[in-house]
Amino acid sequence: MSIPDKNHKTLIKCYALKSNHIYCKIELNSVQGVFLIDSGASNSCIDIERQDKFKLDKFKKSYSASGAGNEKFDAYKTKKGKFSYKKKVIDKLNFLLIDMSPINIALNKTDEVSIDGIIGADFLLKNNAILNFEEITLYV
Repeated sequence: MSIPDKNHKTLIKCYALKSNHIYCKIELNSVQGVFLIDSGASNSCIDIERQDKFKLDKFKKSYSASGAGNEKFDAYKTKKGKFSYKKKVIDKLNFLLIDMSPINIALNKTDEVSIDGIIGADFLLKNNAILNFEEITLYV
C-alpha cells in the first residue's frame, strides 16, 4: 500500500460492515472514535450524546438540518475539533452535533457497531481524500 501522491500524506485503514458501509477508527481531540465515511453527508457530524467524550464545545444557536429524507432535526455547530490518526493531526474542523441514535439503530440491525460520527464531504473535499475500495483505505 502506497500513498498515491505527495498531496496525500496519511493512509487511514478502514473497514467494511456487512451493510457495506465503510468506517474508520480515528481520533477526535485525542480520543479514538468510530466514524462512517459518507460522501453524501455534506457536513461531518458527531452524535450529540458523545459531545463530552470528544471534549467538543458547541455554539448556543441550533440549526434545522435534514438528512437524505425530508425529516428535519436540530443540529448544533461545534467549535473546531482536531482530527488525528496515529497521533498525527490531519485537520481541524467544525462538526454538527446531531442525534445519531436512528443511524445506530439501523446499523445494529445488520452490524454490531455503534458509530460516534460521520466523516462527511466537507472533510473529504477539503483534504482531497481518496477512498480505495480494493484496499479499504482512505488517503488524505
